[in-house]
Amino acid sequence: MTKPTHITQRNGRSRGALLDDFRPYSEQIRFVLLQMNGSSFWAYSLWRAPEGADLLDSIPFSEEYMQCAGTADALALEVRRIEADGTPHQYAIGKPGGDRAGAPTEVIHYDDGRHSTTVYPHEVFTADEAAVVFYTYFLTDDVSQPYELRDLHLSWPTPEPDEGQG
Repeated sequence: MTKPTHITQRNGRSRGALLDDFRPYSEQIRFVLLQMNGSSFWAYSLWRAPEGADLLDSIPFSEEYMQCAGTADALALEVRRIEADGTPHQYAIGKPGGDRAGAPTEVIHYDDGRHSTTVYPHEVFTADEAAVVFYTYFLTDDVSQPYELRDLHLSWPTPEPDEGQG
């Protein structure tokens, strides 16, 4: 058996190595995404483990990852990566040919409806569609053509300096 190279996380809590013990990686990713019900299982993330990481000792986080939220019937996908200039960017992933005129209109609910995200219609994926995107990311650490990225501009606002401080 080869050493696992990717980490998965469910609902922002349970993390572990992506394994192919029972089924190939592509089928394992698809199987997991098909279990998403928006209630007990509503978010999934995937990232590459650092070179030489001992996954039996600890499960490290990464600055770059792919994630989704929702249900097997309606998932919103995002990817976070560090650009060549060193700045992190988070992107919504969409299918080709979508219309971005106006504001996003499709609401994806998760965590028993306590949270939601709004995306464009072409940014809603089924578990089967998302599995293809996740598996390509697993192989390449990138979102490939024909999928499109929309920058989410998630930078935190810079706090205003307190008056009287100088």
